Amino acid sequence: MDGPFLVIAPPGNPVIRLDARLLDRVELIGQSPTAPLVMAGAAATGVVAGALSYIPGGIFACIGLAYLAQERWREARRRKRSRDLLLSLGDLDVALHVADGPEAAKRIADHLKPYTRNAPITRPDVYEDARRRLEAHARGAGDREARRELERGLMVGSDVVYVDGGYLHVGSVAFRIDEVRDYAQHGANLPLPGGRLLQAAMGLLVVAAEARARAGEDIEALKQRVAHYEQWTGRTAGR
Repeated sequence: MDGPFLVIAPPGNPVIRLDARLLDRVELIGQSPTAPLVMAGAAATGVVAGALSYIPGGIFACIGLAYLAQERWREARRRKRSRDLLLSLGDLDVALHVADGPEAAKRIADHLKPYTRNAPITRPDVYEDARRRLEAHARGAGDREARRELERGLMVGSDVVYVDGGYLHVGSVAFRIDEVRDYAQHGANLPLPGGRLLQAAMGLLVVAAEARARAGEDIEALKQRVAHYEQWTGRTAGR
């Protein structure tokens, strides 16, 4: 595993790296073995779920990602088994189908979940990161800290994915955000030079993170997470 990063390696494509610290949640989607939910959703809505397979060394091979409607997520949670992941940021849910089965999906989710923003803090490095964000807010530098976190939140090879002026940029290539949403609604990839690809739904995670950065982080919730960790460990800042 590669720390807080989900590393995706589509065949013939540069490695895609997503920082789980941008996400609110990483969860398993319950799925019946006889009625694959995400593909049923694809038949109904035109959304295509991709396959994610574990490769030793912490790399994942992925064909594509999907934009998953909220009502299907609620339905999915009632299912008993899962081989699909849900990456959530605000109201945006992006689904990944894990080809290696429920155990691999659980392994990936368990690894990434502690780094997400809604999870209880259980790791010292996550605690230090949370303290840094609180201190930046106290100095009036919360916006600058949020921008710093976005700088390498999603990368395609060496190209940073970022939002500027109503456009989603992938390196030197730019797409209108409404265009990215349209691609995502159809489960499509953003066309990049050289035959490269980035799933549009992944790009929308950066759009959602940018919107959160503009609005400001929920500092009270962050304080509570830090306080619970300090109570649990007996630790305080600087110790």
